[in-house]
Amino acid sequence: MTYLFLICFIGRFRWVKDGVEFDPSKDPELSVSRDSGTFSLTAKDGPIHQYQGRYNCYASNVLGTAVSNEARIVTENTPTLQKEKKVSKKVEEGESVVLPCNPPNSTVAPVIHWMDKKLRHIQQNERVIQGRDGNLYFSHVTEADSRDDYTCNTQFPSARIIVLKVWLNYNNSALMTNSVVRNRRPQMMRPTGPSSSYLVLSGQNLDLECIAQGLPSPKIQWIRKDGVLSESRTSKDSYDRVLRFKNISVSDSGEYQCTATNLQGIITHTYSVTVEAAPYWTKEPKSQLYSPGETVKLECKADGIPSPEVTWSINGNLLTDIDPDPRRSVKHGVLTLKNVELSDTAVYQCKAVNKHSSILINAYVYVIGKGIFQRLFFVVVLTKTKYKSRILYMIDESTLIIPDVKEEDEGTYTCEVITTLDIAEASGSITVVDRPDPPTQIQMTEPKERSVTLSWTPGDDHNSPVLEYLIEFEETEYERKEWEELSRVSGNRQRTTLSLKPFLSYRFRVIAINDIGKSDPSMYTDVISTPAAPPDSNPEGVRSDSIDPGTLLITWKEMDRRSFNGPGFEYKVMWRKVLGSGPSWHIKSIKSPPLIITDVGNFSAFEIKVQAVNEMGEGPEPKSTIGYSGEDYPLEAPLNVGVDLISSTAIKVVWAPIKRETVRGRLQGYKVIYCHVREGKPSNISFVLGDLLPYSHYALSVSVINNKGEGPQSDPLTFHTPEGVPGPPSSLLLDSPSETEMILHWTPPSQPNGILKGYILRYQQGALTDSLIHFHQAY
Repeated sequence: MTYLFLICFIGRFRWVKDGVEFDPSKDPELSVSRDSGTFSLTAKDGPIHQYQGRYNCYASNVLGTAVSNEARIVTENTPTLQKEKKVSKKVEEGESVVLPCNPPNSTVAPVIHWMDKKLRHIQQNERVIQGRDGNLYFSHVTEADSRDDYTCNTQFPSARIIVLKVWLNYNNSALMTNSVVRNRRPQMMRPTGPSSSYLVLSGQNLDLECIAQGLPSPKIQWIRKDGVLSESRTSKDSYDRVLRFKNISVSDSGEYQCTATNLQGIITHTYSVTVEAAPYWTKEPKSQLYSPGETVKLECKADGIPSPEVTWSINGNLLTDIDPDPRRSVKHGVLTLKNVELSDTAVYQCKAVNKHSSILINAYVYVIGKGIFQRLFFVVVLTKTKYKSRILYMIDESTLIIPDVKEEDEGTYTCEVITTLDIAEASGSITVVDRPDPPTQIQMTEPKERSVTLSWTPGDDHNSPVLEYLIEFEETEYERKEWEELSRVSGNRQRTTLSLKPFLSYRFRVIAINDIGKSDPSMYTDVISTPAAPPDSNPEGVRSDSIDPGTLLITWKEMDRRSFNGPGFEYKVMWRKVLGSGPSWHIKSIKSPPLIITDVGNFSAFEIKVQAVNEMGEGPEPKSTIGYSGEDYPLEAPLNVGVDLISSTAIKVVWAPIKRETVRGRLQGYKVIYCHVREGKPSNISFVLGDLLPYSHYALSVSVINNKGEGPQSDPLTFHTPEGVPGPPSSLLLDSPSETEMILHWTPPSQPNGILKGYILRYQQGALTDSLIHFHQAY
């Protein structure tokens, strides 16, 4: 039973089939709706080929005639069950075989399965594969392939199954006479020949098939001959025998190559893919109200591959079939009506056609005269959209409030004022800005040893222009994978050349940035690897950090692994004495710092340098620097240590200059030890010690200091400091046995600073500010 419905919801209508008027009410097999132009067919028996064709519905009212987009009906016979055909094939081991399926022709692609008589699927692999034509291909047969129940099951969406049985018998006699199976170089089974061409529409899916025979079974590889094969836009199926494009785009146009390889040789097949596009609108005409005398411009632009032809109609009639009007003109797809009149009210159709399909859109032009002055009552009209309904608030019947504005609220809002004589309207728009959408179609071209060109297609900027693009990269072979910034380019660019380092594997992604923020990252690219090269630079911070005596420790700042430039990276360390060793260098290669050289003497000057090397060669010639071997403790103490008394709290310590060879390092200074340690500058041979205690006995010695540490101390020198001013009494107590006498008690000072000879007492009357101070000396 077949069901057919064509719908047209308008009061006055007419149908056109293949350019000819068609009245469904005159066909007794068709049922026509009373309330619309919809008609239907329910066919229980009999042919329906007469209804195949292209249909348009023309709907009319007093304002004009609108035209529907074209509806196409395709009829065909139901695929019939073929008479079972038994085929027997005898082949020798190692030969290639094709078992044909030959399903019935249909506009609907069938689903094909190869099974055995128990409805179990035939096992497929690199040697046995089902082609997209339904045939079963054997790259070479083995004795295990011999069976009598190979069955091709063809299923159509209507669940009708057509069965074709093929028996494949193994030729045992041939096996006996030819016991040696000979290997064979690959040959193409599907498609045949060196090349083939494919034309596909943008947005459709495409499968490129590569089935080859040979012994052993060939391995299949795919490449894009005119660029990089995108892993994100393609996938492989059927043991790499199929290269699949989903939602193909114009950027996928190009040449692709399949290579089949085994031990005997290789064969290639080139696929030329051309992607074209059905028409689509780039500028749609807008319906609007006009006053007499205005100029109407209806813009209609479409694109596609090939470029579509754009035509205009009025109320379903082509402009070329209507009497010319000097007020009416068409140029570059723009229909202009000058000085419009009430009679210009109509429905205008714009149609775009190329060889793939056609699209049509209606634009409503309504010319109305001006009314007389009337009191206006406001009515707000909200039109339903494809988005979810939302709550809009009205204030004083004239204000519309939209809370929590979202992207779907973007658009033009119109308030219509309607009277019995006229209509007036006011419009306002809401523009919602947001972060941009991520870029798409990220592609790499022009790959070189140290650069590649990256291009992309901008995403929707959501009404905030893109300021710049951030290009990030990830090293795919590095254990700790993370995305890092590589470059930034201006927002008006869609491609850039990226500088790459040798011996690294990159993949890239692009992020768009506008005033609102960053987009989500784009899809990442395929991996690109750069070849190895000698290092471009040498390590920095080369120096000697020698500490232990007789040891030279050479160290440096380790280079970033991305500067290795190749495998087998090492540091080539070179050193030689500044004096007495001649021009020859000592050389040693190590993986990381430091390098320690022993038995080189104490505090000897060396010329040192470090060069980066790998298996590809050496880095640039490094610059040398001066470093010293480790220091040892000074051998001798200063001689002739003496003391000059300066005051009761200061002395001057002097000694003879030390011999440089006994320092065994860089002279840092001297250490003077008495009760406390004081250090002097390296150039001093005398030092003043302050804050000594008067009238005290001291023991003093001097030692030499270098970076390694402190040398031996000189023989102790004893001396006495002279007397100084005594400190205050430690305590003072007062007794008053009567009104006229006082008794004072005190204890000696804690720091007499010499021999005490007596005490001086001072007193005065506290109430008299100008009274004399009286002195009394006690012994």
